[in-house]
Amino acid sequence: MNIFTPLKKILNNIQQHFVVYVQSIVFLRVIQIAVALPTISYLFLQILKVTGLSSITENNLFEVFRHPLGIFALTLLAIIVIFFIYYEQAYYFILAFFQRTGEPYDFKKIIRKLNRKARFFLSLQSLLFLLYFLLILPIASIGMSPGLAKNLYIPHFIIEELVKFPGGLQVYVASLILVFYLSLRLLYAVPFFVLEENMTILQGVKKSWIMTRRKTIRNISYLAVIILGYGLAMAALSFLILLPLFAVERWVPTAAPMMAGLTLTTLQLVLFLSFGILQAILADTLLGLAYPELNTLERRTEENKSLFPVMFSRGLYLIAAGMFVFTVIGNTVSVTKILYQPSTQIIAHRGYTAEGVENTIGALRAAKNANADYVEMDILQTKDRQFVVIHDTNLERLAGRNENVSDLTLAELQEIEVSANGFTDKIPSLEEYIAVAKEIDMKLVIEIKYHGNESEDMEQLLVELLQKEGVAQDYLVQSLEERAIAKVKEVDPDITTGYLVALNIGNLPQTSADFVVIEEFSLNQRLIDQARDAGKGIGVWTVNQEQIIRRALRLNVDGLITNEPSRAYGLRAAFNQEQTFVQRVQDLLE
Repeated sequence: MNIFTPLKKILNNIQQHFVVYVQSIVFLRVIQIAVALPTISYLFLQILKVTGLSSITENNLFEVFRHPLGIFALTLLAIIVIFFIYYEQAYYFILAFFQRTGEPYDFKKIIRKLNRKARFFLSLQSLLFLLYFLLILPIASIGMSPGLAKNLYIPHFIIEELVKFPGGLQVYVASLILVFYLSLRLLYAVPFFVLEENMTILQGVKKSWIMTRRKTIRNISYLAVIILGYGLAMAALSFLILLPLFAVERWVPTAAPMMAGLTLTTLQLVLFLSFGILQAILADTLLGLAYPELNTLERRTEENKSLFPVMFSRGLYLIAAGMFVFTVIGNTVSVTKILYQPSTQIIAHRGYTAEGVENTIGALRAAKNANADYVEMDILQTKDRQFVVIHDTNLERLAGRNENVSDLTLAELQEIEVSANGFTDKIPSLEEYIAVAKEIDMKLVIEIKYHGNESEDMEQLLVELLQKEGVAQDYLVQSLEERAIAKVKEVDPDITTGYLVALNIGNLPQTSADFVVIEEFSLNQRLIDQARDAGKGIGVWTVNQEQIIRRALRLNVDGLITNEPSRAYGLRAAFNQEQTFVQRVQDLLE
């Protein structure tokens, strides 16, 4: 099996038709920015308008389905999303097909061929395509524009919580393997559906399942070579583009700001075009695998100068040149801004769990040593209306006992050992936890959890305990439940409260809390601006990956909940105006 020969032919073909591919990449991106995204945003705003919601969260998701107009707008939104995914995925297959067969083509002809299959998306076939797309997501996201692909992942906190449970890691890995296998078996469905006149989506899926039988290793090999080659090429190209900036910053520092702006813009342009080229390579490769007979055809040797009329193309080039110049200027301003150390507070999630069992005294002390500003911890009410520091309502995960917290007294719970990652500790009461926090001068973020058997005055009892300990005005109280915040505020309006949101689509959620903590999957600059305008603090959880920590620090959120407080502290300390221009360019590219 010679993988490199067909790939070499594909690269030669793209080089020969480079202008066509650049025009295609730019056109698809313009359609996404100018048509698809504004339409999707408008429909989503209409959904919020008819439902009376400021945003869609995990707590009000089903409110949408109570409004007929909301359901209609949601359906229309889904169809438009499916349409755009289809057009972007299918476009390069048709382009590659015309180039392989030598059939004359232009932009209008490609669109007409795409439109012939559009009728299938105005039926239940659209749901099938959406299901198909979700199944092939691990591979499909490789061949999608960054604007769409960047949000196509499972939120990190879901995976992190899953793997904490016994067998959770095995379930997660097995699920990944299964989905990846299904992705490989459905690889050819789109080219079959797009290129065969009367084939439905379901028929394309069935045919792909048959045609990929016993070809898994071959398909993996092709994908691996393409992705590895792309990664190496981009790393080398990025290094070469950054080299002049290294030299200018060292030898001609006065020219470094403008050079940094030019370098950043060039890298952005290269990444933008290269990702489109990657899409084209993947499409052409899959086309050859799905239709082996096409590999025997001689590709046309004459160049397609342009997909569009000459005057239209010249106009595009002038616009592109103008945008490049303005982007260079804008990027120069961005890289020369004075960077100040963020005021973001580092909040250790359940203590420092790399050095102790979550929500225990050991993890609390470890968080202090890791330079955390706060420790976030969870409380549940016991059978005798006391408070214990623990996250799970059941003791199975940490103690290996199938008993519920609500069925045990505080004294009984304090005798139970919990273990994780080679550490062992006892379950502490809230009073014990606060005593140690005072001893080591560590502020707390107390998260109220519910198991369903709490006393009616639970929140009042908590506030009274905090007041008795003299920490009501120093500690923060947060919850995933708005009702908890409202009750705490009712008892003591001066307590600083926070509303945790696991999923947020739209505007800043309405809440009586003093601050909002958004899961990192949903965090964006618009929400931060809305929080500032509303006089509320804003934080993010749970942030563990270095790239995401750096992003949160650049956004200067008020609080950052993390399992890696030591790493976050180090990144915050290094985040200042002493960064080189090369480092600033790299940061702005993330």
